[in-house]
Amino acid sequence: MLFVSNKNTPPSISFNSSILEKKGTWWIAKVKSRHEKAFAFDLIELGVDYYLPYYLKKTKRKDGGTFRESIMVLFPLYVPFICEDPYTFLTHKRVTKILPVQSQQRFKKELNYIFRANESNIPIEPILGTESFKRGEPVEIIAGHLRGAVGTVVNIKNEKSTILLSTDALGCAKVTVDTEMVRPRKLAAGIASLDARVSDESFLMKSIAVQRINKHSIFTKFTISPPGNN
Repeated sequence: MLFVSNKNTPPSISFNSSILEKKGTWWIAKVKSRHEKAFAFDLIELGVDYYLPYYLKKTKRKDGGTFRESIMVLFPLYVPFICEDPYTFLTHKRVTKILPVQSQQRFKKELNYIFRANESNIPIEPILGTESFKRGEPVEIIAGHLRGAVGTVVNIKNEKSTILLSTDALGCAKVTVDTEMVRPRKLAAGIASLDARVSDESFLMKSIAVQRINKHSIFTKFTISPPGNN
């Protein structure tokens, strides 16, 4: 989904090249609450590249059945950016911590899947702290714009699967795709031409729990080890 920038909302991404091809070292700035967009504007003024994923939040109005749409930050408190001297931002009034990205290539792949979901109008939203999921078997998306992405199916409804995608250090987001585009990880491994595979999956799973409901496999949340444990 193409989010239009305005005086209150900076562009989601500050550069035109592919995230996978973009040169430079990625870092993550942990900022004060509700300062993500303001910090992105600061980065623009400083000429520092960043990627700040958004999602469209729909809230039902009190006056009836209509909905109000708001452009929200997908990963609150965190702003990924590219810089060779990131710790200078520790003196920035909005920044509370600078987090290193241990696996740059994996992180870029994960960010790129989020970017492709947004650009392709694939529904995406954050994981709320009140949500809880059991551990489940990993799956892979084998078709469409997110082909090669590895995640976990947490719900299947009306031939649509809701899948958790993990991003190193940022956390998880949910995307919704056609169920026919999803295969269990082991099955997908045997399908040819999966050229966008995420190679390191050791951080995704600690254990497996599969529940069969209405002849479908319902897979639920995986456990992520601390960032940097590759």
